[in-house]
Amino acid sequence: MCGRYSSYYTWREIWEFSGGLQLILPAEDPQPAYNLAPTQSGWVLVAEGEGRAHATQMRWGLIPAWARDAKIAYSTINARVETANSKPAFRSAWKSRRCLVPASGYYEWPGEGRQKQPYYIHATDAPVLMFGGLWERWSPKGGEPIETYSIVTMDAVGELARLHDRMPLMLPPELHRDWIEGDGEQATAIAQAAPLPSLSWHAVGKAVGNVRNQGPQLIEPIAETGIAHDP
Repeated sequence: MCGRYSSYYTWREIWEFSGGLQLILPAEDPQPAYNLAPTQSGWVLVAEGEGRAHATQMRWGLIPAWARDAKIAYSTINARVETANSKPAFRSAWKSRRCLVPASGYYEWPGEGRQKQPYYIHATDAPVLMFGGLWERWSPKGGEPIETYSIVTMDAVGELARLHDRMPLMLPPELHRDWIEGDGEQATAIAQAAPLPSLSWHAVGKAVGNVRNQGPQLIEPIAETGIAHDP
């Protein structure tokens, strides 16, 4: 799964990694977030049609249009690629509301209980990862519409499975446009064929477990005798 990630990229880095998409981006770079958690706002890229996409902020935790309240968002931060096209919470978005979720890296906590050790996973040869995502617009009774998103996940492969049995769907630049503009069947094919990027990971301090903590110190490596990975 993906339950915490970081975003300290620049818009230029996103543009360079966008696979030729014509991006509509804010004038100022986004504020760094080293510990982005569910229900907080994150940046996503949404299709504008004909190879264009715009950056917008949404709340992490997808709320389907039919939801009575926002409580469902706590169980919809991730959408399993195997069932997203049929699960009621996600199937509508899977057909026509897919997005890209730019991230600098993400965290996983292998182990049990107090032995859990957070690890930070990031691209070896790029400043950004691009997660496949789904989005929805929900209108609470008597309130303003809220746009929300979910990160698509899949079975972890290779050494990454030692950290967790799930991982985000990570898309290379050449698949970005097809992911946000294609239909549901194309999205399934893309998810099944997307190559895994070159990844590196290292142990980090347990301060990342508190959502109130922020700052670049959260991604700094610490000495750890457990799982290790050399790129």
